[in-house]
Amino acid sequence: MVLDWISPAERVQALPPYVFARLDELKARAREQGLDLIDLGMGNPDGATPQPVIDSAIKALQNPANHGYPPFEGTGSFRQTITDWYYRRYSVKLDPDGEALPLLGSKEGLSHLALAYLNPGDLVLVPSPAYPAHFRGPLIAGAKVHSIPLSAENDWLIDLSQIPDEVADSAKMLYFNYPNNPTGATAPREFFEEIVAFARRHSILLVHDLCYAELAFDGYQPTSLLEIEGAKEIGVEFHTLSKTYNMAGWRVGFVVGNRHVIQ
Repeated sequence: MVLDWISPAERVQALPPYVFARLDELKARAREQGLDLIDLGMGNPDGATPQPVIDSAIKALQNPANHGYPPFEGTGSFRQTITDWYYRRYSVKLDPDGEALPLLGSKEGLSHLALAYLNPGDLVLVPSPAYPAHFRGPLIAGAKVHSIPLSAENDWLIDLSQIPDEVADSAKMLYFNYPNNPTGATAPREFFEEIVAFARRHSILLVHDLCYAELAFDGYQPTSLLEIEGAKEIGVEFHTLSKTYNMAGWRVGFVVGNRHVIQ
């Protein structure tokens, strides 16, 4: 029975189809037809979660103290671990009591940040192509999305010079991520310095999705946005354990950076 008088909210109706859901439908139909598929859909890890992680989780589950509601800002020990790792990895000092926040996976944070900071009609800069949460979160919040086309000719880097000054001056937020989803492109440190200067010049909040922080090869080490001088004043950075540690279904991530934004 279809209740035609109950319709989704306009904010949901305005969303484009979710590509991964559509791919799941197409894959199911193909398998029903007996087709052999190479799945290039959602990037689920193809290996097991490391055994020490599983062992630690089992031990933690057996402790009754871990079955209550956690503190609103997450446990202090986890936040301290996040900031300790950040210092070891990037030589960036962060305050665990204000500049780090655990999340239910980085997608949750990326989307909820838009709800927390964007009003209907606000302008957001988002590369195209992009990870869906980078534009779906702002669209749900009622914001306007200005797409920044990426091209192979520019090594899939955002060309900031192609953003008109009047657009940049009107923008409230810019989502981006390198190493990039879906192109796989990496960005040199000079690019991060350029985008921080751009954001400071136009008073834009930078949102960097560093979900592939540890997936690098041939000696290349991805740059953290917060390594750049002045970035913490105008930016936040999201991490996830899903990719690095084969923990996609565990839903563990965190955000670090500007304490006022995180609060």
